[in-house]
Amino acid sequence: MYIVKFGGSAITDKTKPYTYVKGRISYIASTLRGRPAVLIHGAGSFAHPHVKTYGLTPLGIAYTKAALKRLTSYVIEELAEAGVYAMPIEPSDIFWRDTPTRLEPIKHALENGLYPLLHGDIVPADVGYVVISGDDIALQLTKALKPNAVVFLMDVDGIYTAPPGTPGASKIQRIESDIDIEGTAGIDVTGGVRKKIAVGLAIAALGIPVFYCSIMDREAVEKILEGKTPESCTMAEP
Repeated sequence: MYIVKFGGSAITDKTKPYTYVKGRISYIASTLRGRPAVLIHGAGSFAHPHVKTYGLTPLGIAYTKAALKRLTSYVIEELAEAGVYAMPIEPSDIFWRDTPTRLEPIKHALENGLYPLLHGDIVPADVGYVVISGDDIALQLTKALKPNAVVFLMDVDGIYTAPPGTPGASKIQRIESDIDIEGTAGIDVTGGVRKKIAVGLAIAALGIPVFYCSIMDREAVEKILEGKTPESCTMAEP
């Protein structure tokens, strides 16, 4: 079993609210057919602007949840077009803060040939509500489910020292410790690439390999699902 996270920057244009980039998920989804996996998608340009504007107020939570449902529907439909049938699971229904309290819906979906689909969300906590990123969900589900590998699919082919295309930016092939990088474009209230690196290192420390790949690199994802190591992706090694 694998955990695959579709990054918000890979499936939406994070510089334009409510802008879904169709075609990327269906392109990569064929690699998942027949292989059990838990899927997670980032909130991208659908949720981050609301949290940024309204915070975790009742209005902000309501707008954010509505936007997330809209994005999830796009993801489910595109997965289905590629023959990958997802079961949406609201993190706010199974998480308390950053802790999953109910794994039965995920396990039941897997046992019945479905792909559990979660997303970055606003979840209940001891006081009010908090934001949980898709990356944090990947970490917590890794601890609970022990997948063979975790794959972060992004709009670029790995982790770079600075945004790709900027002077001096270079791709990092292996991540073995925390590194200093520059930020990303668009609104992101969940930590961006720095969070992705920290989560990857935490997962690798559990003995599970982590790969950061382009969502358009079908060959790399196929290799990962076959237990191989693609050279075109950045890896956080156990």
